[in-house]
Amino acid sequence: MSLDYIKKERINSFEYVVLILFASFSMLFIVSSYDLISMYLAIELQSLSFYTIAAFQRNNEFSTEAGLKYFILGALSSGFLLFGESILYGFTGITNFEEFSQLVALESAKGNFLEPNFMPSVDTIGTSATEIASSSFATSGI
Repeated sequence: MSLDYIKKERINSFEYVVLILFASFSMLFIVSSYDLISMYLAIELQSLSFYTIAAFQRNNEFSTEAGLKYFILGALSSGFLLFGESILYGFTGITNFEEFSQLVALESAKGNFLEPNFMPSVDTIGTSATEIASSSFATSGI
């Protein structure tokens, strides 16, 4: 699909193919990351190549506008991701995904993971439904 676009728009630039390769490699880096920091860096590498691809046609104002909008939205979402990662690191002191999974498994084994505070005022059926739903949600990713 991308090669058809290159032929149709007459883009005879080597950089376009290199940017596609960078985006593809960064997707592989995201999948193989074991740490929050390496995942963030791989996402940023992918995002930078996508920003450049979006604004690749310098003579087209729609392409430039799309690249700028995509960059602003990506910067905002990158800030939110980095803020969330810093909160996780601040609470747990770890950035490794394996240690996160062990921590979640340990907390869910205690039986009080994501337990709401309104349990004493709810009947038994409501308590059971809430416990089962929260426990199954918490352990579904493990």
